[in-house]
Amino acid sequence: MTVLLAFAALALAGCAADAQSDAERDPVTTEIGGTATSILNAGVMAEIGEDENASVKFLFDPLYDDHFGSLEQLTPELIEAIISGAPPYDSVDAVFVSHAHGDHFSASMLTRMLAEQPDLVLIAPAQAVERMREDSNWDAGFAARSRSIALENGEAHEAFDLAGATIEAFRSPHNGWPERHSNVHNITFRVSAPAGDRIVGRVMHLGDADPFAEHYAALEEFLQARRSGLAMVPFWFYREDNLEALIGETLNASEAVAMHVPARVPQDLRDGERAYFSGVGEVLEFTATSE
Repeated sequence: MTVLLAFAALALAGCAADAQSDAERDPVTTEIGGTATSILNAGVMAEIGEDENASVKFLFDPLYDDHFGSLEQLTPELIEAIISGAPPYDSVDAVFVSHAHGDHFSASMLTRMLAEQPDLVLIAPAQAVERMREDSNWDAGFAARSRSIALENGEAHEAFDLAGATIEAFRSPHNGWPERHSNVHNITFRVSAPAGDRIVGRVMHLGDADPFAEHYAALEEFLQARRSGLAMVPFWFYREDNLEALIGETLNASEAVAMHVPARVPQDLRDGERAYFSGVGEVLEFTATSE
């Protein structure tokens, strides 16, 4: 398992002069809020909370059918470990799906996962849940453990609690909108869990979100209400000229890591100093923020 460098040297060092300083926006920046561990593609395991005994464990986009010739394929061994809940994917509280594209989602494998892990909860856009209901192995009993998210672009879902964590979600356009994928429900999840006295570990997973800042204008109140310690963004966000403002101000996150990176890592990522996931088991610690 690889441990990547701490974010302090990597994240958002070049913010514009008129932006608020990290100290102003982040009154708590020294405590650890949790860890994010890469699976493959956009798959991430997040362990959030105060310590090993108190933390929650979530998987984002862990299983998928398609690699489209450019992404890493899941090995049979990795698939079985995730589905069965073998370490390090044991004791998972919930699995999140950002959208129902084949490089983020597998109806058949997620249905098997629900069957093999009777306490597991699924949280996914309605489009993904409907496809799972069509799978031959879907059991009517899975409905009680499946949370379906139905939103329009620019809408946020009411927060709810799960396993001691607070779950929030919003919908924004899929990358390439409106020319491509305009009908795809791409959901960003923002998940928080206590990490100490009046501090929380909080992460965001953006799926295949389009980086255009105007998409998030309608969500400003939602985004500014809570600071995230880590935003897990698709790698094309790193190519935006306004990246620091996009992460630090628009999304209101202290740090970022790029995911959904092709098997052949783009040279601009290799040459840059920003954190990205490109293999299995790469671990990043992220800082806690105030409640």
